[in-house]
Amino acid sequence: MATQLSTQPIKLRHSTATGPQSRFWNSSAPFRLFVGGAGSGKTRAAVLEILRMPGGSTGMVVSPTYRMLHDSTLATFLELTRAGGVLASFNKTDMVGQLVNGTKILFRSADEPDRLRGVNLGWFVLDEGSLCTIETWLILLARLREAPGRAWICTTPRGFDWLYETFVKTESPDYAVIKSSTRDNSFLPVNFVERLQSQYTSQWQRQEIEGEFCALEGSLFRRGWFQIAERAPEGLRWSRFWDLAASVKTQADFSASACAALDKESGTVYIRDVIKMKAEWPDVRKVLINTALAEPGVQVGVESAMHGLAGFQELTREPKLVGTSLRSIRIDKDKISRALPIASRAEAGKLKLIRGNWISDFLDEATSFPHGQHDDQIDSVSGAFGMLKEPRKIYWS
Repeated sequence: MATQLSTQPIKLRHSTATGPQSRFWNSSAPFRLFVGGAGSGKTRAAVLEILRMPGGSTGMVVSPTYRMLHDSTLATFLELTRAGGVLASFNKTDMVGQLVNGTKILFRSADEPDRLRGVNLGWFVLDEGSLCTIETWLILLARLREAPGRAWICTTPRGFDWLYETFVKTESPDYAVIKSSTRDNSFLPVNFVERLQSQYTSQWQRQEIEGEFCALEGSLFRRGWFQIAERAPEGLRWSRFWDLAASVKTQADFSASACAALDKESGTVYIRDVIKMKAEWPDVRKVLINTALAEPGVQVGVESAMHGLAGFQELTREPKLVGTSLRSIRIDKDKISRALPIASRAEAGKLKLIRGNWISDFLDEATSFPHGQHDDQIDSVSGAFGMLKEPRKIYWS
């Protein structure tokens, strides 16, 4: 894969490069933005560009958070440099690597941009730069005091942000934009793009697959996507998810619960109702129990985070719920990621709301998501939908 040339850039033979990756590497612009969809090879392109820097130079690799740095950028760097035999050393404590040609690489997170000051650099790279602030970019620019004086950013776009203003709208030969779609990467697993399409709305496909800058605020859900039904087909298996609030303070979240079922023949998800309340746990517990008793055969899921876990443990000891199937649900994705499959169903006409007084308030919240003041009802619908897809790990009370 690579050979050492003392104090020179490391020469690569990279047979699996995509077209956009090659254009990125061949660009002579000192400041480059590689913007692309998920899985388009952005991080790999960013890491391989490090090996092209002059031997003996000092650079910095920056990710939005330490976790992202560790799990993605650093992992890719270590994989490629070790496989190519060009990594001379890596100090885990100091987070500093050195290549066989003397290139020194500092690995840092952008959690606190001011901590990036105080070092002279010849180059730097921002991975997932759209999740970093312009302050991070400006601080790092001021550190470019050595040769070759280059910087590059690899990211999936996030609306018309500072990256769009800095790179796309800047008419200067010093700034270059290389665009890449997820489809450009022919080395992805079979049906990878199709699986994403099935989960994303059309707007999210533009951003997350095509790598396009587009405005997403207020567009995850649209009111016209939701269909109202008088009733659901007979014989469906229903699941109810409870998203429990930690407080009843004025600005706190609500406790919310949604009841959902999937019609496997049509692929349509039905939402029977959404309960929303701001109350202390004893009152929420009473409503939860009464609702479960009024819905025999409905599986009940409770978010397991913090107060939810304690509440679930209490419910398993409740005599009234003997025979009720209870599930403790662990949430391991962010709100938007959990809501995307629901939004995709709604846009495709495969999400129906059973007529009731709850619909108006729900639609108001849905059409302001993810930027509205509250998102508890969306969280509860996402949780109920997740219960329909996941294996039924049931705790019988």
